[in-house]
Amino acid sequence: MIKIGLTGSIASGKTTASKIIASRRGPLFSADHIVKELYKREYFKKMVAKKLNFQNSLKFKNEIRNKIQNGKRNVQQGQFDAAMKEYQSIADKYPYFPETQFYMGLTKFRQKDIEGAAFHFSEALKIYPDHLKARKGLNNVTKQLLNNGNKAYKRGDLDKATDYYKKAIKYDQEFYLAFYQLGVLEKKVGNSEDAISFFNKAIRIKPDFYKAWFALGTSYEVDNNLDSAIVKYEMAIELNPGYTKAYSNLGNIHLTRKEYDTARDILLTAIQIDPSYADAYLRLGVVYSEQELFAEASEQFKKSTEYDQKNHDAWFRYASSLNSIEMHKEASIAAQKCIDLKSKFGGGWYEKGVAEFKSGKKTRALKYFDEANKDRDWRKLAQRKIDEINNPTKYEK
Repeated sequence: MIKIGLTGSIASGKTTASKIIASRRGPLFSADHIVKELYKREYFKKMVAKKLNFQNSLKFKNEIRNKIQNGKRNVQQGQFDAAMKEYQSIADKYPYFPETQFYMGLTKFRQKDIEGAAFHFSEALKIYPDHLKARKGLNNVTKQLLNNGNKAYKRGDLDKATDYYKKAIKYDQEFYLAFYQLGVLEKKVGNSEDAISFFNKAIRIKPDFYKAWFALGTSYEVDNNLDSAIVKYEMAIELNPGYTKAYSNLGNIHLTRKEYDTARDILLTAIQIDPSYADAYLRLGVVYSEQELFAEASEQFKKSTEYDQKNHDAWFRYASSLNSIEMHKEASIAAQKCIDLKSKFGGGWYEKGVAEFKSGKKTRALKYFDEANKDRDWRKLAQRKIDEINNPTKYEK
């Protein structure tokens, strides 16, 4: 047996909707089917509301009103358990009445039980998807779960962050930000396949979410699926033409493919959008370096260091380009900046050694090459320079 409640939702009772529907030609429906049809078809809702005479349901209305008022009064007095009992008694008798679940959600929220609030708000929306207050309440609590997850993520507690994000999704399957953050997390731990899946889910829910398109592009780029990465970056740019990160990454792919003119044009666009975007200057410098245009490269690297003084790679590349155009004094200063930022990086020590060696200061150069030799990635080059200093005749032309 079903009956329409005060807000137009379905609640169990003695009056059946079968009589209402029977007044129209066609088969009778089960209660569950009526619930679905009611919220699928607007004409159906109007028909049911018109057929029922709420004035004949005075007992029902008074019972609901009294219990809700009692529950609200208990909440104001801090008697949350008593309030929940009042609301639960309504839910037991009228399970399709959404206001009950909504007020239970508010009570849990007042108790700072975020998960409890999320559960009841989501239950209210299952009964009546257009319940605006329940939707607002659910949005509020799932955002809190998301924020808790983000805080855990920043602390490095990835398990806790995952738990929070999944709880947010549990109560709201359309919460695209939670899917996005799960993708970010999975990408961080190297689970590219899972990251791509979560980013795609976020995009399915919100197709114009440009950050998800960009993140999807980075995942494909890491997997060396460059064609797919290009498509995703271009989509991010289409959705947000001012998104410089997408330009920078897209330019980098063309750089990797040695498509230097295309890479240059894209990176110049990024700089035009944001003249202080250090990463674009850095990658543009690499474009010029790859073509052995070291003077042009040094100008871009210098700009990059001006806008981001803490990027050791920019200082290293700046030093390298300066050494290539025989500006060894300036190269030594740039290399020292790199060393100060990352002393275990052999590249900084190597360029420092080159600058001193080319300036005729072999003893100093040996010391710097010895430091570069401690980094296995730079060992071969460093040992060659050490041998070149110790055995100069061997390298005479």
